[in-house]
Amino acid sequence: MNTVLAMLVIQAVVNVPAYSPPAALPPVTDVGRLSVVVATTVSETDPQPLCDRPDCTSLFLSRYRDARTLAGPAVEPEFSARVEMGSPWNMSYRLALIVEERPGQERLVRAMAGFNQRTGQACFESRHTRPLNWTPEGAGLSHTTGPICVTE
Repeated sequence: MNTVLAMLVIQAVVNVPAYSPPAALPPVTDVGRLSVVVATTVSETDPQPLCDRPDCTSLFLSRYRDARTLAGPAVEPEFSARVEMGSPWNMSYRLALIVEERPGQERLVRAMAGFNQRTGQACFESRHTRPLNWTPEGAGLSHTTGPICVTE
């Protein structure tokens, strides 16, 4: 019993959420540069902290493979983009992403969502998509229940 209690305390201490500074990312200036992409994570490197706090998120350079564009400008099957995260993934994941093409700069992931194993859908949080003021259309996309959802 003491081992279980110790593990719960350690998990509570380790699982501290990262701090995302308000307005850390610049606003989207052209929704025509946004794409909905389904891709598999490969790696996250080169973190660029978004503030001076020790628990602050960073913009990681993330590499993706097996990408498929569902809406917006086409993204290559293998691509990289900056993504705000607290730390790198510990394994590979298949994700739905909203990616912004930024001329003269690295791409930027504006939102990401994991796939629910039960429903087969990945739904973006409204707090990430609402500021985009964008309603993408395409096969595998739905938004009738509110958030933008992807079915692969």
